[in-house]
Amino acid sequence: MGFSYAGSLGGAGAPVVRRLMAGSDLYVGQFVMQDLAASGTGGHVKAAAVASETFEDDQILVGFVSGIADNSRSFVAPATGYKYGDKSTYTVSKAVVAANLRAGQSGAAEVDVTLALPQETLIRAPLYDTTYGTALAAITNQTEDTDGTEIVTGTQQVDIADDYGTIYCRSGANRGQYRTIASVVTTKYTVDVPFPYTIAVGDVFVAASCTLGFGGMDFTTGIDAIDGDNDLNAFYSVYYHEINLEEAGQEYAVFALWSQSAES
Repeated sequence: MGFSYAGSLGGAGAPVVRRLMAGSDLYVGQFVMQDLAASGTGGHVKAAAVASETFEDDQILVGFVSGIADNSRSFVAPATGYKYGDKSTYTVSKAVVAANLRAGQSGAAEVDVTLALPQETLIRAPLYDTTYGTALAAITNQTEDTDGTEIVTGTQQVDIADDYGTIYCRSGANRGQYRTIASVVTTKYTVDVPFPYTIAVGDVFVAASCTLGFGGMDFTTGIDAIDGDNDLNAFYSVYYHEINLEEAGQEYAVFALWSQSAES
């Protein structure tokens, strides 16, 4: 499962769901954007795109697919890098549209979209490294640091974003502690607010490109999770209400869209 409903800051008892015409093949759990004329395909929504400078043209985020409503509904087994399930198949075939209509459907491919109302709808999303199902890499500290501000690893996560990144201690005296990353240089992660105890050799950490409060978000390859290993040179503006990096492969965040814009 990709993106899912996590509640409402406005006190709504249920998510706001709209049935919309699909402008591309869509899967349950994928984020969708408006199918605008600049690169439109005739639907209401299509699969979202990673954040970029072209946001003004075609990247207005709408919400995520929470159900398949048309006659094309099928199950697609998960493939490498994607967590797929129920699918709506986009078509421009007159014969297929007519057949769907005769089957009691609207004719066109349709999906149920849970709207992501800015600053209101809470959305839960898995955090992965670039593609769905690839867990964020564990960081094993190589050098003792009595100041509690540096974690040195043999392999750098080169894409983790300074200031928009969070590092979490999974094992060692500082287990359970989160800190905002100040910088990542070569193989060293630095935080400004120290961990309370000495960072020992062998302590295990994990880092993700998100931090509580205002921040940036971008998608994994399949638009079905947050890319937690991202330098965020372009991103969607969001507010993170929860970040959980406790369990490998089960990392997640809860956020709300903050504005309908992307930064680059």
